[in-house]
Amino acid sequence: MIKSLIWHSYVDRLTKDEKIIIADITKSMVKQKNILITLKEHNVNSYTTIKQIYNARSAYRSSIRDNDTKMQQLMKLLERDQYIYRHRLKNEDVVRDIFWYHPDAAKLCNVCNLVFLIDNTYKTNRYMLSLLDFVGVTLTGMTFSTSFVYLEEERLSNVVWALERCRDFFFSNVMPSLELLLPIEV
Repeated sequence: MIKSLIWHSYVDRLTKDEKIIIADITKSMVKQKNILITLKEHNVNSYTTIKQIYNARSAYRSSIRDNDTKMQQLMKLLERDQYIYRHRLKNEDVVRDIFWYHPDAAKLCNVCNLVFLIDNTYKTNRYMLSLLDFVGVTLTGMTFSTSFVYLEEERLSNVVWALERCRDFFFSNVMPSLELLLPIEV
């Protein structure tokens, strides 16, 4: 017989109260290690591990999503948080490309519109899509994100579509022409 139940699955499981605390703190965008510290402060004898926090957060997020796909959930969150988005469909049910920005970013872009950086990460996310990130630079040299695009493919037509959507959200025609933005073929 073992003398202690430390690290045993029965002792390690989360209580209902701890799951509620994790769900509430997750809504506030608190990091996992801080959630673990909070749980340990509430219960000194708790043997909860960071892996259990990850699993509980994942289960909570899945319960919020219900039967929606991740793309449907993304679109709901964009609408809930009042982002403006445009998308192209591959067929009736599949999103091909999606572009989104916040209206406050558009206001900031119209004030600080001299320098923009475009950064693309190539298929490193869980969706295996390219993430195109538009970044503006303020007069003091600070950077801010203006908009984001998930691209199905890294083709010239997709990048042109994203650049056109970026130009659309400016209130005035201050964006350079697309010929200046795309001197080489992608």
